[in-house]
Formats: sequence, C-alpha cells, structure tokens
Amino acid sequence: MLGFRRTATIKRMGNEVETDDIFLDALAKKKDKNYERLETALSDRNFRTMFAFFGIMVFVLLSYSFYFQIVKHGYYAEKADKNKYVFKEIDAQRGIIYDRNMKQLVSNAQSFDLVCNVDNFSSDELVKEREISETAKILGVSVDEIKKTIEEKKDKKEFVVFYDLEKDKVIVFKARANDFSAFSIKKNQKREYADPNFFSHVIGYVSRSEEKGGAGIEQYYEDDLKEIEGVIEKERDVYGNIISEEMTRAPESGKNVVLNIDMDLQKKTAEVLDSVIKDTNAKSGTVIAMNPNTGEILTMVTLPSYDNNMFSKNLSAEEYNSLLADPNVSFFNRAISGEYPIGSTIKPIIATAALKEGVISPEQNIYCDGGIKLNDGTTKNDWRAHGYVDLNKAIAESCDVYFYTIGGGYGDIRGLGIDRIEEYLKIFGLGEKTGIDLEGETSGFIPTPEWKKEKTGISWYPGDTYNISIGQGYLKATPLQLATYTAAIANGGNLVKPQLVKSIVDKDGKTVKEFPVEIVKENIIEDSYLSTVRQAMRETILSPQGTAHSLSYYSFTSAGKTGTAETSKRGSYHSLMVAFAPYEKPEIVVSAIIENVAYEKLFINVIVRQVLDYYFNGNKEKIEVEQEIAPN
Repeated sequence: MLGFRRTATIKRMGNEVETDDIFLDALAKKKDKNYERLETALSDRNFRTMFAFFGIMVFVLLSYSFYFQIVKHGYYAEKADKNKYVFKEIDAQRGIIYDRNMKQLVSNAQSFDLVCNVDNFSSDELVKEREISETAKILGVSVDEIKKTIEEKKDKKEFVVFYDLEKDKVIVFKARANDFSAFSIKKNQKREYADPNFFSHVIGYVSRSEEKGGAGIEQYYEDDLKEIEGVIEKERDVYGNIISEEMTRAPESGKNVVLNIDMDLQKKTAEVLDSVIKDTNAKSGTVIAMNPNTGEILTMVTLPSYDNNMFSKNLSAEEYNSLLADPNVSFFNRAISGEYPIGSTIKPIIATAALKEGVISPEQNIYCDGGIKLNDGTTKNDWRAHGYVDLNKAIAESCDVYFYTIGGGYGDIRGLGIDRIEEYLKIFGLGEKTGIDLEGETSGFIPTPEWKKEKTGISWYPGDTYNISIGQGYLKATPLQLATYTAAIANGGNLVKPQLVKSIVDKDGKTVKEFPVEIVKENIIEDSYLSTVRQAMRETILSPQGTAHSLSYYSFTSAGKTGTAETSKRGSYHSLMVAFAPYEKPEIVVSAIIENVAYEKLFINVIVRQVLDYYFNGNKEKIEVEQEIAPN
C-alpha cells in the first residue's frame, strides 16, 4: 500500500501540473486527512497562452491545407499526373519534295540534337555551373553562349541547345550520361537538299528553331509537308514501374510535294546563268521558264543563291551575319521579288495596244533618224538610226523612235498617251502580283501622272510618257510578270497563273490534290492583234538585223524580244529577254535578266538560246553559234 510523507515534494518547472499528479493528489487525500497537495493547478494566464498557441498552429495547418488542396489543387494535380504518366514521342517523317519526273530533291536524314530540361538542373548552383561548363567544353563553345540560349528559352520546359551534333560529341555525351542531369541527346531528323544553290530560292528550308518551313515551298506548303509525331502514354505506379501503355496519337508523316520544276533543266539553267554572270562580271541574274498554256513553272533560277543545307546546322549569330555580308550569298528571290525597269521588253505590249486602238497599222512606216525633238528643245535619242520602219522591223531591231511615236505621239501620229498605256499594262498583268505559290512576291509598279505629282510635286511631262513607251522611267516589273505577259501573247490571249507545285501525294503515291490550270484573265486581247505581234517577235530571230538573230541557227523555231534598261549607275545596264518556242505552237516561255553589265557585254541571248536548246535537244545539238552582242 502506498504511503506518502508530508515532507515529500516533486519538483516541476514553474506552475506546470501533470495528469498523474492530479490523480495522486485525490488518492492521498482519501488516506490522509492532513494531506497537503503535491502541486498547484495551472494558472489561467498560462492556460490561455497555451490554448492560443495551439489555436494558431491549427489555423496555420488548416490554411496550408486549404491552400494546397483548394487553391493549388489544379497545379499539384497536374504535377501528380505528370509523375504518374510518361509520354514518349514516335518519330514521323516530313514530306518529300520531287521534281516533275519524280526525281527526289529533298530527303530526311537522321541527326542528334542536344536538348536541355531546365527542371532537371541541380538546386546547387555550383553543380549547375559545372554541368554547363562541361557541356560548353564538349561542344567547343563558350559558357556564355550556352547560358544565353538557356535564358532565351527558359519559358520552355525542354528545348534544343545544339542541333546536328557530330558523332564524336554524341558518343562523349552518351558515355558520360551520368554526369549530366539537365542535358541529354535526342534523336531527330534534318532536311538534306540536293544541289542547294540551284534550288534554294524555290524549295526554301526548314527552320530548326521554329520547326517549320522558313521560305520557298517548305514554307508555302507547310501544312501539307509537316509531319505529326505519334505519342505513347505510359502509366506508372508510385515506385516508377510501368503498369500500362497506350498510343494516344498515331504518327502521321507529311504529304509529299511534286513540283512542275524539271530538275535537269533547272541545273542546266543555273550553270548557264552562272557562266554568263562570271563572263560579264555582272552582279546577279534570274531565269524563268514556264509553259505558256498551263502556267507550269519549269525552271526558276536566281543567282547569287544560298546553301539551304546550312539551316540544318547549328549556326552562330556571327556565322549567320557573315553569310548576310557575303556578296556571293543572297536570300533574295529576284524572279518574284526583283522590280526592274524592263527596257524594250515592254514593246510587244505597246505594239498590241497601238494596233487595237488604231494608232497605227502593221504596214505603216515611221522614219527614224536616230531620235525625236521635243518642244522644250531636248532630244529623245534612239540607240541608232533605223530609217523607215514598220511594226516588224521596229520589234526586230528595237527601234525606240517608233515606240516613242505610237506611245507618246509625234508628228501626225497622236499616240496612246499615258492613260491608255497604263490600261494595257494592267490588262497584261503588270502592276499586280501573279499569284504564284511562293511567299514574297511583289507587284511591280505602274506610274501615273497623279502619283508623280503627289510623290515629287512635279507634273507629268511628255518625256515621261516617252520613257514608259520604251520601258524606262518609273515603271517597274518582275521577271515573273514578264514571263506571264509573254505567255499571254504566245497562247493567244490568256493570262495564266504561274504554278510551282504540280500535285500533293501521300506516302503511297496516291494523289491527294492536283492544281489545274488557272486562267486569271481570259481573251485579254483578240488573237488577230496578238498574231501580228507574234510575227514581229519572230522577226527578232529571223531578221539578219534582229537583236536575237543567233537563235535562228537552231532547229527549233522561236520568237522573242530583247531589252536594255538603264540603271542609276552610269555605264551599267540591266539586260533582259523574253522568248517563246516553238513559234507555231508554243510550249515554253523564257524570261531572263542579268543585272548591272556594261553596254558592250549584253550576253542575254546566250542564256535564252542555251536554255531552249537544252529543253528541245538536251544539249545534243552541238551547233557552234558566235556569241552575238545585241544592244537591245
């Protein structure tokens, strides 16, 4: 039996009372009437303090619980799902691009990219810095360059740091995979382009950073070419073990694009153009060949060009800027975006308009003594005196006086005047885009008296009309517009839309979409007038004084018009030519220009005749023709 001594005490801290003390006090009081309490009760103040403390703790816990379970529920539920499910992408192939004969121009090749997942960086800054430093060392770039890339793309969870790694670097990264938490190797695909400098302005490229077409066909037909990667969803338990797999999206390769371009003709055209540019010390040039009846673009070459394969590589800002500064590299597609004074290539349009408006008849002669005198005492010169000229001779020898007269009026002939000239230029498609399936086309420019007054504050003078009549002055057009207007003359009056892509086909070769002939304007001019102009253009080839007489030595028949346009630089000219063949039933139109050449080095005929020769004969007709230097 327990006994308690009155002198016995248990020491406590302050006024604290334990539960067993309360029961012991009650038991001792029953046994001993003289018993005194071992401890005193907890004070009200301490009790309230303790109660408040526990209350605050409970409130804090409830607040945190409310915040995490209610306010941040979506966020943490998403994180939980991400931890629960793993998604794996299944590769798909971007569509292939072929020429009209199904020769492959573009292919997909395997590549390896270095990707970064910022969430996987160590929280220890020293460890993170060391990982970035080691990565930069393997890549052979600066640490700052890696950090800059990370900073620019920090909003993305995973992004590519370096494209198309060399095999030796891939091996190093894979061998040291345990040393890198945030960086890893990802298998990818890159585009490889055949004969890039010949096709880049047409085909374009795929931007690796944006993962889509960046120019040309790659850009315009992005929705058709683009692949859709498949996705496999893997579910795992709390231990990370895979418990189920499901394909949530099947991979879908991009569709293939078949061009109207003839690969062999394109390459031959590029070689010829490059040779003439070098021989004449020219700045640049472009050549377009199209079917005048369908608008199919058979070749489109612009030089200088660029290597579109470089966009599959990891270009630094310095490397890219050096490319932009290189005079032998150009991203500018002159065929559709270059706006030029077109010189005498305008004369078939002026002749057509003058015939239809009754300004002159084909047989009517105009005397050319080398120029005309204006009322202000100035003279508009011709490049030489031609004597009496009718329409055939005027086109064949490119007589300026004849076109000054029927365009602006002179002597007893009233002339078309600027308003009617503007009207007919628009009828033939100048001053507006052709609608070709490429981005970046420009519309050229047709000046008017109203525009000149508003732009310069100076009124329109007769000399301005004379300038327009021979393709000079403020008038501008693109080489593609010259091809489409020439096609309308060749085909009897239909302005057709130029088309680069022939069809879209699936991976099994089944045609998904075709592009039929699209006539923008039908019967723009009666063929009776056009046939007269075609005959005059034929004389450009047949006449011994014709400016493109060298074409008469070939087995195919042709017709055309040459042109020389002055530039702002003294002694420097643009040399142009349009032509179609065969003359009796045209199936090809060629539009060509070389920029900034000396007057005595106008080799534009060389380009056109070699392109046509290759088209009809495949270079089998080995005829040596003296290179004719034609002034107009």
